Amino acid sequence: MDNMNDYAGIPAMTPKEVHDYLHQIGSEWSGEGSVVELGCWLGATSAALLHGLVKADFDRTYYAFDRWESNKQQIDIAKEHGKRLTNKQNLAPLFKKHVLSIYKDVIMYKGQIGDTLSRYPGDLIEICLFDAPKKDPIFTKSMNVLSPYFIPGVTIVGLLDYKFYRKRKGYEKEELLAPVLWMHKHRANFEKIKEWPDNLCSCVFFKYIKKIGD
Repeated sequence: MDNMNDYAGIPAMTPKEVHDYLHQIGSEWSGEGSVVELGCWLGATSAALLHGLVKADFDRTYYAFDRWESNKQQIDIAKEHGKRLTNKQNLAPLFKKHVLSIYKDVIMYKGQIGDTLSRYPGDLIEICLFDAPKKDPIFTKSMNVLSPYFIPGVTIVGLLDYKFYRKRKGYEKEELLAPVLWMHKHRANFEKIKEWPDNLCSCVFFKYIKKIGD
């Protein structure tokens, strides 16, 4: 499991270094696109990014996709942070509590991401965070839906579990290679702009440099 850290009192599965980077890229928002996050949990990464976006006078919609239904892993992680969750608890109210005090124009899509992505309205995307989708077919489906709205030379894609496959073996490792294989296939369209040592986290960030298909 990646190193964990709270962000502003919100239990997180990502370390402070990633929160700091999210704050940075938010504060550098160019004004060209909205933000999409797939897999938000309790909102630590959302809050870090939104604090930066607000500094940049962000005035677009923040689209948040998650099941917001607690599972055993989330319950155990929250417990390590001194927070109590129950099985299948609706976590949407906690997410709202943590992020709406920072920024109001947040649209939440609660449910399986493969189903709710069809409701994405088609705004151009400046920052896109992938956490929940890390296996196929959902990873490729998510990219197929969202990548047409990426802005060449502008969009930043954060794959928060990009190197998570290194922590697994056998078939599970093969499944978790989906993001790596997809990015390798489209490597001419992206530039790697940020990563951390494996012992810190599995996150890697890319800049979208040219339209897929060109």
